[in-house]
Amino acid sequence: MTNAAIENPAELAAMRYLEDQAYTAMLVYQEPVRAAEIIGIIGKESYTAKLLRHVLAASPRFAQIDRRWDLDIRYEDLQRPLERVLREIVDAYGKPISIEEIAINLSSVYEMLPRMLADTEKFFKTLDNRFGLASWLLSVMSDDEEDILFDSGMEQGDVEALESSASKVAWTADFASAVAKLADTAGVPVSGKVASLFRWRALPESFDAVEAFNALYASKKLIWLSDGRWMSEKMAAGFDSMLTAMADRLADEIMEESPVATIEKAEVAEDVAPTLSLTISEQDLDEVVQIVSGKGVERMPVILESIFEISPRDPVYEVAAEGLSDAMRADSRFAWVGGDRWRMAETLPAYINQVPAELEIKPLDFETPEGEKLDVELDDEGLEGGLAAEIHNPLVQDVHDCDQVTEQDKLPAQESARCVLFRHHKKLGTFPLCQISDTFFPIGPKAVEIILTDGGRQESVWINRETGLIMGMDKWYTDEMPESGAVFELVKTEKPEEYKFVYDNTTDPLVFVSPGRVEALAAMADDPKTQNMTTFELMSELMQDHKKGVSFVTLFTEVNIVRRSTRRLVASILSSYYPFYQRGKSALWQFDEKKVDQGFKKAKRKYIRK
Repeated sequence: MTNAAIENPAELAAMRYLEDQAYTAMLVYQEPVRAAEIIGIIGKESYTAKLLRHVLAASPRFAQIDRRWDLDIRYEDLQRPLERVLREIVDAYGKPISIEEIAINLSSVYEMLPRMLADTEKFFKTLDNRFGLASWLLSVMSDDEEDILFDSGMEQGDVEALESSASKVAWTADFASAVAKLADTAGVPVSGKVASLFRWRALPESFDAVEAFNALYASKKLIWLSDGRWMSEKMAAGFDSMLTAMADRLADEIMEESPVATIEKAEVAEDVAPTLSLTISEQDLDEVVQIVSGKGVERMPVILESIFEISPRDPVYEVAAEGLSDAMRADSRFAWVGGDRWRMAETLPAYINQVPAELEIKPLDFETPEGEKLDVELDDEGLEGGLAAEIHNPLVQDVHDCDQVTEQDKLPAQESARCVLFRHHKKLGTFPLCQISDTFFPIGPKAVEIILTDGGRQESVWINRETGLIMGMDKWYTDEMPESGAVFELVKTEKPEEYKFVYDNTTDPLVFVSPGRVEALAAMADDPKTQNMTTFELMSELMQDHKKGVSFVTLFTEVNIVRRSTRRLVASILSSYYPFYQRGKSALWQFDEKKVDQGFKKAKRKYIRK
């Protein structure tokens, strides 16, 4: 799609509009810059690097230097007469320019600029201390219109083309409003000299060319284009839509062959998609380092657009993304953190690959004087009172003590996850993944970075499927949340890596432990005497405070506040020692202190796990 193929004057004006925005953006740089960076300064997401490249390549005002862009004027011979160079700089910009912006290109002659720009026959000054070329203005040194047209370098046809639209405008009123109406009526930007001529006709005695330009330039109703025309604010919105449509058309085209990317067209059938062979050089990966290290975390679309000017709208994007991803995975400097997001490997927190020691379940080694092991676990057949099923409750599963998830066990994708907080995880700022469906979080690398938000703030946390933990949750656990049993919810959002954190002061009745009870259990954990207790003795001690019975989940929760224990061990002790029993059809466990001396049920020995 070339400019020659575009016959729509409005579309050509839209391209000029984008060209001018790019020129202004590039003035702040003193070296070539990527198209994606230019778009970032312009600040319009609908523009693509491919669109900008298409527009800049067709303009003589820009130069392409090693897949980057610069102002062509900077590569001209600056040894020519200084005044000529100065005029060319202002003319190339096409809009009023400040001394500081000129000095970027002529830093060695900065002190001479004010004197040269003071020549009113060649330059004029705006109200905000910028300078333009006098040739942009209507020359009214004569009272005769024919002379004015000649002196201003205008043709009669330029005026006649707008006569009909101009007749509907009040030229003695606000000049900016008049020009905006003329542009909207004509449907295209209008020449500044022609608009000034209509104003001169209406007010010949008071017309001043510089004042007229300043009136228009200061107005928010108008935008000055570098080709000497004014467009209305309303027209700018239309041009943005045109440029977006143009970007879509360019995205539908097959990418041209280049040293970076080669398209191979299949000859067997027209509907076979083209394939992309993307050659990734060390220099390319060094550029990726600059992009990613400057952002902390960056997305693959931004990386591809910045370096190769390939956007998600390009038909070859998916293959290109896969190729660059493979190259980055093979480079130890980079770390894939899930989805299309990347970090520098050195920025990954060290703690995300470690299970805190407080979560380890230490093996117990209690024996009778005769050498018989205590605190033994039973097979499912030896568990009583529904405990064979209850040990699979997510509320009693934790790191190093959870069910293995099979493909058959995986639940359909869910939109939210209910999370019940244990005391040791609240202290450590962690959460066990075994409470959450295996399909809830995106599958990806070992460590996946997700974003939690409450609608206001956003914080990164880490999912590590190898350790079985969510880490970095301390930013979300507050003092107001109970030590044990707080219920919060993670809700998916429209962004695959973002989840909403919702806590509404609710608790789980089975896992909640009152503050006073938590304090007493924590004191037991710190008591040296507790270290020498078997788990049977510990459970017997805890049951003294549950005269009306206690559920398996609640008892397991309390045991784990005192000492990390497995769910099967707690269930086995309830099933194999005489003092523990259930009354009738109640699921609550009771304790009979009188039967403590009866000890272990001999009938359970055959179920002891080897």
